[in-house]
Order: sequence, then structure tokens, then C-alpha cells
Amino acid sequence: MQSRKTAFLKEFFFLAVPVMLQSLSGNILNICDTMMVGRISEIAISGVTVANKTYFIYTLVIYGASSGISIFMAQYCGSGKIKVCNGIFRFGILMCVGIGAAFFVFLSAAPSAAVGLYVKAPETIAVSLSYIQVVRFSYIPAAVSAVCAVYLRIMQKAQIPMLTGFASMFMNVFLNYALIYGHLGFPAMGVTGAAIATLLSRCMEMAAVAAAFWAVFRKSERGIERLTIETKWFMVQKIIPLICNETIWAVALTMVFRNYCRIHEEAIPAITVADNVFDLVNVAFAGCSTAAGVMMGKILGAGRLEEAGKASGRMIKINLAVTIGSSILVILTAPLIPGIFSLAGNSLLAASGLLRIRALFCWMYGYGETIYYILRAGGDTKAVLMVDGLCVVFGPLLVSTILVTFSGFSLEKIYFLTEASNILKVVIATCLLKQGAWLKNLTEGK
Repeated sequence: MQSRKTAFLKEFFFLAVPVMLQSLSGNILNICDTMMVGRISEIAISGVTVANKTYFIYTLVIYGASSGISIFMAQYCGSGKIKVCNGIFRFGILMCVGIGAAFFVFLSAAPSAAVGLYVKAPETIAVSLSYIQVVRFSYIPAAVSAVCAVYLRIMQKAQIPMLTGFASMFMNVFLNYALIYGHLGFPAMGVTGAAIATLLSRCMEMAAVAAAFWAVFRKSERGIERLTIETKWFMVQKIIPLICNETIWAVALTMVFRNYCRIHEEAIPAITVADNVFDLVNVAFAGCSTAAGVMMGKILGAGRLEEAGKASGRMIKINLAVTIGSSILVILTAPLIPGIFSLAGNSLLAASGLLRIRALFCWMYGYGETIYYILRAGGDTKAVLMVDGLCVVFGPLLVSTILVTFSGFSLEKIYFLTEASNILKVVIATCLLKQGAWLKNLTEGK
């Protein structure tokens, strides 16, 4: 019995650690961007943060689509049907590139609409628009990278997206240094330089991940099985709720951010720092959650439903331990962190307070995220919508909107109560997990 648990833990962390490190590279990049842009001004931080809210929504829409694809790829891989898995990959790449093209058209036609929703200050809007003008070209490369990374993880090559993520991070930081401040013979381009650095690094990451995908594909059971109309429709029925969920979740969180901006726009740098730091913390439980989803998909695809039920409990315990440990570390270092981002005075104090508040409730994110991946692995996408999308609407969004509109509370009080409302997600996720509707083998009869 002990050896089986040991084997489970080895496989779990073999999948989780590369995903953690890949996420770490992306979040270190966001932190470096904030730090380097922060040296220009706090208005520059606000402008780039607002510009990236559209990209935040976009990445989660892509995440919803690629997550839906990964459900089927994991289960078909677990059942040994690699050619079907390859066909699903092709279907997914076309879908995600189409989504990227739609966002590109929107940002080309109405960039002001993507910015004016959050802020009114002309200086901040001008910074945001100059950033969007360049960074919109990186949306399609990001979509290709996301789907290729899913394929590589399913094929036990999770270290490849990890390595390309770190390479992209180092390239972006180097280009930031050269293009933002005008080093190495380049002109100082400020925020536009940061956008160019982001675009070039994402293109490089796409090229590297796509090349790695092709190398793995050539060594695997080559060939692509055409999907029937029935199979595609079955997949779309599962994927659409995931896309809707991620869209609802992303839009709701950007509206929460907008609510905070309504208190006073000067708080944006402090909120940005808190978000950046917890994006870094989220690396730990995101890696564990992704590993949980891949492993659970393969277990279910192999028809081992009883084993899946036991494994879910182990996955939740691991993620809770990781999340609580990370939160304690943030609480201890909260007074020191904001200074790294060039914040001072009231912004520094506000950021320290927001970090402590977020850390108190971070375990809720880790717990809910793990159950989200478990439910998703079994194709229970309606439950996923309830756990994720609807909970953030009737939790943080509803609470923050009511408090900002009617209470007159300070930012810190509203932030505390908004974060505490995530208890709704904990309760609903627990109930849906215990119901067991997610214990399904989606490859049977397909």
C-alpha cells in the first residue's frame, strides 16, 4: 500500500513541478515588468495594468478552450488512443487561433473601449493605448503556445513548456532593460518598449514550443485520426461551458478590479503589487491543480473509477498544505515586498495591508482550484461553471459592488470582505465533489 502511495506522489510531483516552474517563469516576468515599468512612474504601472486586463480575459478564454481539449486528450491518452489524441489537438489549435484572431480584431477596432471601462485619467488611458497598440500582435502566438503546452504535458513532456517559459522570461527581461530605458544602443521607449519586449518574447516562446511539439509528435504514434461530427459535437458541448466559465470568471474579476478603481484610481499600483505577488503564490497550487487534472483524466480514461475517488482526497490535501505554507510566507514578508516595486508612502502601506488580507484567504483558492480540476477531468463542466464562474459572480463581484456603491468603507475593509466571500466557492465545491457525478470515463463508446 505504501509503495502505491509513493508511486502516486512521484507521478504527481513529476507533473506538478514543471508546471509550477513554467508558471513561475511567467509570474516572475509579470513582477519584473511591474518593477521595471514602476521605475518610470506609478502612472506607467497603472496604464500597463489596465491594458493587460483585456489580456487577462483573453488568456482565461484560451485557458477554457485548451482545458476542454485537455480533458479529452488526457482520457484518450490514458486509453492508448494516441491518433485520436492528435486529432483533438488539431481541433484545439484551430479553435484557439480563431479566438486569438477575434480578440486582435477587437483591440484593433476599439482599443479605447478596452481601457475606458476601468479608468478616466487621460494620462493613464494614453499609456494603456500605446501598450495595446503593440502587444495585441502577441495574442495569436500566445494561443498556439497554450495548446502546444497542453499536448506536451499530456505526453509526459511537461519540462519542455517549463524550459521555454524560462527562456521567454529571460528574453523579455533583457529586452525590457534595453528597450524601456534605452540601453545597448537602443532608444528609450518606455511603456512601448515593454510592449515590444513582450511581443518578441511570446513569439519566441511560440516558435520553441511548436518545434518541441513537432519533435514529440514525430516520435509518438504518428498519424491524426479524423474526428467524427458526433465526437466534435460531444467535445464542443463540454468545452463551451468551460469557455463560458473562464470568460465569466475573468470578466467578474476585472469588474472587481474596476470596483476597487472606483474607490480611488491612486490605489491601482498597490492592487497591482498584491496581484503580482499572489500570482507568484498561485504558482504552487496551480502546478498541483494541473497535475491533479492530468492524472485524474488518465485514471478515469483507464476506467479506474474507485482509484480516482481515493486519489482526489490525496490531491486536495497536498494542495492545501502547499497553499497554507505559501500564505504564511507572504504574511511574514508583507512589510518588505512593496518596496521592491518602487512603491512608497501610502501606496507602500496599502500594498502591505492588501497582501496580509489576501494571504488569510488564499487557502480557499487552493482548495477550490483543486476541486475545479478534478471535476473538469471527469467532464462535469456544468459543475465547473458553478464552482468557478458563478461563485465569483455571486461572491467577490456581488460583494464588492454592493460595498463600493453603498457602504463608504475603506479599500482595506472592502478588500477583506470581498476575499472572505470566497467561502461560497469552498462550500459549493465540496458538495459537488461528494456527489461524484465527475467519476466518468468519457472515452467509452466514443
